[in-house]
Amino acid sequence: MSYHPPASKEPNGCLQTLVITRMIFQILAVPIAMIVIGLGAVILFLWAFTESPLLALGVIVLFGFILYGITKWEHRRIQRELPPEH
Repeated sequence: MSYHPPASKEPNGCLQTLVITRMIFQILAVPIAMIVIGLGAVILFLWAFTESPLLALGVIVLFGFILYGITKWEHRRIQRELPPEH
């Protein structure tokens, strides 16, 4: 007669580590993307400013429009998720 322990429904250590790592990357994806995009914007602005001040102004206006669009999109998303007021 041999003893067989019941099968565990928990993932093993390696799989559990991968699941936790994936969850952390999902949480940090947006902030990391914002940092990378912000650095890219600064580099693009500096490059544009070395080429022409008008080109740099165009980059500022472009990122202003992008920021305005993101703000409106986020505002609409939040309004959809809020419970209706009575």
